[in-house]
Amino acid sequence: MIGVGIIAFDRPNYLRRLLASLEAQTDLEGVDFHLYLDGAVNPVSGVRYGKQKGIDTCARIFNMAKLPNKFIHIREANANIGIASFEATEQLAATYERVMQMEDDIVLSPHWFRLARILYDELEAHPDVYSFSPAFRRTHRKEIDAQYMDTVTYGWNHMWCECFTADRWQRIRPEYMEYHELISEVDYIERFEEPIQKLYARKGMRPGLARSQDGGREMTIRLNGMRRAALAVNRAIGIGQRGIHFTPEIFKRLGFENQAPFIFADDATREGFTWDD
Repeated sequence: MIGVGIIAFDRPNYLRRLLASLEAQTDLEGVDFHLYLDGAVNPVSGVRYGKQKGIDTCARIFNMAKLPNKFIHIREANANIGIASFEATEQLAATYERVMQMEDDIVLSPHWFRLARILYDELEAHPDVYSFSPAFRRTHRKEIDAQYMDTVTYGWNHMWCECFTADRWQRIRPEYMEYHELISEVDYIERFEEPIQKLYARKGMRPGLARSQDGGREMTIRLNGMRRAALAVNRAIGIGQRGIHFTPEIFKRLGFENQAPFIFADDATREGFTWDD
């Protein structure tokens, strides 16, 4: 079984596109889908971050989606992505050995779940790899994609769709809890930057590491001597031009525009990948 966690909020237009790409998957046997839907008002700061109408719409379109084995987890209050993603990871890793956790603003190739099964099997031969990702931005020029279609590379890209195992989460969890404690009692948007920065410095992390939950996970992955993998030719795209850290200008500057094609017919019969080492 693969436990899929979708972290969502008041962005039904994005969620619709993600769900459509999930409905189009060519292989969904043995997959459970969990929607983790955040609330509107933060209980610590009292700040309203979303509209209840949009949140209710997200719940409705998930319930209507033509997907097998659907479960929905709705928060009354707003936890924001840092806490919501941690709690989703905890629940999924306690239930499933294979976990795929994604945010609501991506679109996946219809062959992604088929490829993910292959990559989960191959991951066992790479104990130094924490997770793999479909990638959202090509590593090479489009003209030479064919040379790298079956290549897995390494890097610290956006964690918009992380595929990992429960045992790997348990390996990094103790160190991650040090980060989580710094965000668990405050409004995540207003989290204390200085304590996080001091934690990173104490752990020997590089300057400029993101103060977000993704930065916290990068810290703990590195501390455990591990790395992250991703496909060299992306099988997904990011669509979140507007969010906590993104505007259309930033989205364009970082190269996330015009990432099509990301669907390849040969993926329907691909049997394995070559991992760069």
